[in-house]
Amino acid sequence: MLKKIGITLIVLLALVIAACFGAVIYVKPTEQLDLRFNEVPLLERALTMIKNLKTSFVLSEADIDNIGKAAIRLKPEYQPGVLITGARFNLEGERLVAHLNLKLRDRLPVGIVIYYKLEWNEPNLVAKVDEAKLRGISLSKGYFDDIVIPLGSQLPELLHIKGIAIDKGNVVVSIRKPTLRELRVLIEQN
Repeated sequence: MLKKIGITLIVLLALVIAACFGAVIYVKPTEQLDLRFNEVPLLERALTMIKNLKTSFVLSEADIDNIGKAAIRLKPEYQPGVLITGARFNLEGERLVAHLNLKLRDRLPVGIVIYYKLEWNEPNLVAKVDEAKLRGISLSKGYFDDIVIPLGSQLPELLHIKGIAIDKGNVVVSIRKPTLRELRVLIEQN
């Protein structure tokens, strides 16, 4: 009788260890991501736009990836005990998709995908959480925060973003038409 209980406990312990090991393997990121980025020359693009008398400029998917990584590098600790170690951003239709590699409690690597809806909220581009997944398993949106990207503060003071739109895998940033005085000041500054 004691022998059967001992064997049962050992089998249960082995199953629990195997389940824990399987869970760790399951949540592990599927791709190696980092936070390296290239600066996006927003000021230069805005000035070129003005010189060409246009009222919008385009941010490509690569630009969005670089801007997103730059925003994360400013604050890589998402929440206490949750560190973002890598990211990749892309657009799927009208949504921004963030592929994130996290490290929980400095030990457990986790890969998640968060889908965002992009909105313009003067002077920031705000990515509002729409959906979150861990390898196809839906997670509660309540665990995740919106991302605020200070896009407006990266442009000259006299330029004001009117709004954004997603078009063919790019983000089109529309600028309010500057007055003649504002145009003169902008051109004189540069």
